[in-house]
Amino acid sequence: MIKYLLLLTLFFTTLFAEQTILIDNNSTIEKFKISTYEDKTSSLTIKDITSIKEFKEVGNNVSNGFTNSTFWYKLTIKNRSSQTIQRYLKLTESIMDKIDFYIYSNNKMIKHKKDGVGYFKEGQKNYLERPVIEFDLKKDETKIIYIKISSLYPMFNSFQIYDKNELDKFEREYTTIYAFLIGSLLSLALYNLMIFFYTKDISYIFYVLYSLSFISWQTSMSGIYPFDTFLNTESYYFIGASIPLLVAFLTFFTNHILDIKTMSKKYYHTLNFIGGFYIILAICSIFAFEPSILIMNATASFVLPFLLYMGYISYKNGNKIAIFYLLAQVGFLSMSTLFSLSSFGFLEYNFYSRHGIMVGSFIEMILFSLALAYRIKILEKEKFIIMQKAKDTLEINVKKRTKELEESKKKLEILANKDFLSGLLNRRPLFEMSNRLISLAKRDNTIISVLLFDIDKFKDINDTYGHKEGDEVIKAFAKTLKKDRRVSDLVARISGEEFVILLPSTNHKDASIIAEEIRQEVETLQVQIENFNISFTVSCGVSSLKKEDKNLDDLIARADKRLYMAKNNGRNIVVDNDIV
Repeated sequence: MIKYLLLLTLFFTTLFAEQTILIDNNSTIEKFKISTYEDKTSSLTIKDITSIKEFKEVGNNVSNGFTNSTFWYKLTIKNRSSQTIQRYLKLTESIMDKIDFYIYSNNKMIKHKKDGVGYFKEGQKNYLERPVIEFDLKKDETKIIYIKISSLYPMFNSFQIYDKNELDKFEREYTTIYAFLIGSLLSLALYNLMIFFYTKDISYIFYVLYSLSFISWQTSMSGIYPFDTFLNTESYYFIGASIPLLVAFLTFFTNHILDIKTMSKKYYHTLNFIGGFYIILAICSIFAFEPSILIMNATASFVLPFLLYMGYISYKNGNKIAIFYLLAQVGFLSMSTLFSLSSFGFLEYNFYSRHGIMVGSFIEMILFSLALAYRIKILEKEKFIIMQKAKDTLEINVKKRTKELEESKKKLEILANKDFLSGLLNRRPLFEMSNRLISLAKRDNTIISVLLFDIDKFKDINDTYGHKEGDEVIKAFAKTLKKDRRVSDLVARISGEEFVILLPSTNHKDASIIAEEIRQEVETLQVQIENFNISFTVSCGVSSLKKEDKNLDDLIARADKRLYMAKNNGRNIVVDNDIV
């Protein structure tokens, strides 16, 4: 019975015993078990910890999230090789606030090293490095390493054991990869900054500011130049303002690249409010880092999916640029979700949960840059269409205007050639056309006659009845003159009450007959004006073309002389010769 009890006791002792890490000539140990204890009061000392037995066993990749607790880790390491070996215990993250390494050998502390940004000294050049402690083990020697960690950033990390060569290799590869990714992001930011100076599109500025905020955050987490040295602890956490800033600038970028304002004023103002909120949060993080970052992480869990939703809504509304935005955000949101879950302690720390966000951001920035480039293409296409429409519209308007001008010109020519009141030709076209007809008549030895009419006592009509009524008399007489005229006849008003009819191929006798017919018709004419009628008479002088006549002036001069004779002999008569 006692034998079985001893065996059972030995079994449980073995079950809860701390696992010893056995080291031989292998250069790297990446997977092993460590023991951990959470000090919720953050008051325990190394002496208190060495006497505590309630450590629990976990893997060497730890994720404890955001916490005010201090975590202690314990590693029991034994050299099972036949020679003395030298190794380095490495933490893969440099963002821990305070790290204390304690090395015990034979229950005696032989080494204590402080590391982390919380131990930066004021005013000196403090290097941001991934914490590491060197230790050596003689043949069959066992040492215990305690690590005390407190952090304002998420408590996630990985413990690795390297020899010198592997340690140097890890640092080279880490720095090279991050330098490449960050350098690529900076190149994209610079490229789009140059485009901004060309286009003046504010979307490019928000892209650049978003890129720089993300780069500042990641370089300060990884100790990459220029965020590898700091004057003090506060200056390190000052860089933490870049975290809410990147969400702010991403929100503003979303608002402009997706042209949310044209889609929905409500969403546009909502995104501006969110962006402004994170700007304020960034300012607050300078004075109260820890609560600001907690608020940022809590709200970002809702904001980032909302931005993705904005991309979907924009795409549904026909914005082709949104497809680039959606692909970028899906990739980045997937990686940032892994990062957040690991940061809050819901997911084990590993390569993908820690560094996937960097790769996701790199792809995101490329897709955002493509979206901006495609936006320029669309804008140029729209500009071309607008210009083409404007050109077509201009051509139509020019043709329309040209037609209007031609019509106006014709109207002006008509107005210029015709008397506005009577509708007859005026003096200028009468003389131009008459002189050509006279030249032809003299050449062809044909006859042309001219009738010169004058309304008798027209001044008395105006004085008695008024100028408006006088105009009606002129219109009535003009209508009589045009009545029964041939196409070749020219009828014109050459002054106030003087009128001319040019009769091609008409001899003197026939012209006199036509004049008499017109005189008689006017004599019987009644011009109706409201409640009364106006009667009037006309006098006429007749002349015909002679060989010595040079132009119409000569014919009108003779006709005018005979008209004057008609006026002197009682008016209302036609005079066709110089003897009355």
